[in-house]
Amino acid sequence: MLTLLKDFYLIGFIPHGHCYLWQTGLVWLNIIGDATIALAYYSIPCLLVYFISRRKDVPFNGVFLLFGAFIIACGTGHLMDIWTLWYPDYWIAAGLKAFTALISIYTAFALVYLIPLALKIPSPAQLEAANQALKSEIVERKRIEQELRIAEEIATNSSQAKSEFLANMSHELRTPLNGILGYTQILQRTESLTEKGYKGVEIIQQCGSHLLTLINDVLDLAKIEARKLELNPIDFYFPAFIDSVTEICRIRAEQKVIGFHVQLSADLPVGIRADDKRLRQVLINLLGNAIKFTEKGSVIFKVEVKATQEEFQQLPIHKIRFEVTDTGVGMNPEQLQKIFLPFEQVGEQKLQFEGTGLGLAITHKFITLMGSQIEVKSELGQGSSFWFDLELPEAKDWAKASRAIRQGTVVGYEGKKRTILVVDDKWQNRSVVINLLEPIGFVVIEASNGKEALAQVSAYQPDLVITDLMMPVMNGFEFITQLRQFSQFEKTTVIASSASVFETDQYKSIDAGANAFLPKPIDAEMLLELLRKYLLLEWVYDNTSNDKITSIKGITDNQEDIIPPNQEVLHKLLELVRDGDIEGIIEIANQISILDEKINKFAQQITHFASNFQVKLLEEFVQKYLPLT
Repeated sequence: MLTLLKDFYLIGFIPHGHCYLWQTGLVWLNIIGDATIALAYYSIPCLLVYFISRRKDVPFNGVFLLFGAFIIACGTGHLMDIWTLWYPDYWIAAGLKAFTALISIYTAFALVYLIPLALKIPSPAQLEAANQALKSEIVERKRIEQELRIAEEIATNSSQAKSEFLANMSHELRTPLNGILGYTQILQRTESLTEKGYKGVEIIQQCGSHLLTLINDVLDLAKIEARKLELNPIDFYFPAFIDSVTEICRIRAEQKVIGFHVQLSADLPVGIRADDKRLRQVLINLLGNAIKFTEKGSVIFKVEVKATQEEFQQLPIHKIRFEVTDTGVGMNPEQLQKIFLPFEQVGEQKLQFEGTGLGLAITHKFITLMGSQIEVKSELGQGSSFWFDLELPEAKDWAKASRAIRQGTVVGYEGKKRTILVVDDKWQNRSVVINLLEPIGFVVIEASNGKEALAQVSAYQPDLVITDLMMPVMNGFEFITQLRQFSQFEKTTVIASSASVFETDQYKSIDAGANAFLPKPIDAEMLLELLRKYLLLEWVYDNTSNDKITSIKGITDNQEDIIPPNQEVLHKLLELVRDGDIEGIIEIANQISILDEKINKFAQQITHFASNFQVKLLEEFVQKYLPLT
């Protein structure tokens, strides 16, 4: 190195200098030129590395690196030319040039392969044209989206208009049915009819009920399409449910003189949790259709457990298959494609007049709502088979959903007379309620709209109000809202009643201040149950003995001689009361009745409340003997 510096400053030349004729200026010119070229060469790979690090998406990074290596080799070759001015390391210089030649050849071949790919890259003009086309497509897509949004709004408005129309039609169609079905109940309960007259009234009720079913079918379909129908699962006793469905259909099959066979697997659960109303509707539709289109042979109803899923600390879930097979008219492939469409009917023309063509459409939608799919297999002239699988949780406490048993015909009630205000713009509807309630001791007053009702409430201060919702002058919602603004009527029981079957109207009436909702046509048993519940009534039946049942007031006034059982039993009773387990309550009451005479009185009272399904009174009675918490 010292020799190099010495030669550099003394401007001495080694034999390589002969190539430059020993001319100092020429030597310096080559030194400066080679150094500058090397510096420029070295800067290019640095820029390429920077570019690759910032644009990793470029598909030619490998070639860039290869080209960078070639440039570095070239730059090093120029520096080697300067080195050999002083030191004759010509083998090293030649090897470097050979290495550079190899890299250059490899780079050339790589470029030959990549040039066709590079030529496919769009030019700036092509990119601009594509950009303009993309902008046009975006504008077109926004226009289409706007049109779709407008169409969706129109469809939503149309659906809402249809729902409102159906709600109004529901009210208009069900209102006359309220009078028809209501008076058939009144005539059957209160009038002495000949056998012919009784059969006539029965036919009127059957026809009215059938018409009501058809109206409900149309409304159910509309509610499903509008996504306003929800399932209401409850726990119920599965064998009794199957029996109720099969008995209804067995009668129809016997009338047609065809076989009706029920096949139940031995491992069916005793209790299940499902929407019993909708499931019953589905099964009766399928069985009814099978019987309807079967003239000879038989209908087979098969229920079996396909699988059971045990879950940790949860009740098992059973996959249950319901299958209906018949030997009826069957269907061809074209008919199979249309059977689940609304108002489509197949089979003989004379059989098509027996329904609306909505049964299978509603059945299909109900099963879909339950999380399953209905399957069908049919052969023309041989019969059809429909089946679907439902995953249903097992219900151990199905008895909690037990319904009240009928005690007989109500002929009166214990205690003072109660006043009922009936508000409805249709006199037929008011007449039904009046004729149901006046014969059993109620004082019934009337009003034709909400404004009249407010005046009647002020004048008579009724114990309970039954009000229609759709009325002129002042509707039921406004009436309930204004009634609740008076402090003296804040706790007056109000039952909203309407022919509308949409849940929104029911919720709106409750939000306005109503205590309960009573659908029209009014069912007498449901009306009486609501009156019993909210007026705390003790019914008198026509089959009761002359010994009157102890009134509630008398019970509450004479409880000093009643000794309750221990706290553990009381807590268990309270738990059963809150669960609605009437059967369990009566069972405990029977167990403690033999322990002590005074405890026996407690048990008798518990049995009395439970047998009459007076759950609220039962809960208050048990809580009286529990310490305050």
